[in-house]
Amino acid sequence: MFNQFLEQAHDIGGVFTSCAINDSKLKSLKDSLSSLKTDLPDEYIDFLSTTDGMYWGGLEFFGSSIISDKKTGSNITDLYSQNRIFQALNPDSEKVALGRTDEENYLYNPSTKTYEIVDEFSGETIKTFKHFSELFQYLLKEQVEIIQNYVGFNEDEIVDESSSDF
Repeated sequence: MFNQFLEQAHDIGGVFTSCAINDSKLKSLKDSLSSLKTDLPDEYIDFLSTTDGMYWGGLEFFGSSIISDKKTGSNITDLYSQNRIFQALNPDSEKVALGRTDEENYLYNPSTKTYEIVDEFSGETIKTFKHFSELFQYLLKEQVEIIQNYVGFNEDEIVDESSSDF
């Protein structure tokens, strides 16, 4: 399912993804998150089974470890560090940090079993989704619109990833 969405992003260009998470990395990740009393939802594990994190023009979904793309200078941040920071800033929250932009955080709420877009500054929930795939698809569509507006993208053309606009 996520492959289809990622192919669309790759066609436009500028997206940085990693290889799918392997079983030993997944076990290690789960162990480290359990020390924070945090569990990943199964749907996010499915995402990691497609790509171990993603970065695209400021939109980031965390992976099992810090991964850098030397070509573009993009980084994928690790889930453990981001959840450690999130818990320090939100000690009473049981939510799990999955991704972010400069203005929003993408969280899983285990109490309601929903995925949330939360304003970075106010902490208010902007939008909720029943499934991670719905959140992911919504954000990719939003990102495509941002890129189209930024570079004058024509949907009949594919943008060259080497363009200086990225």
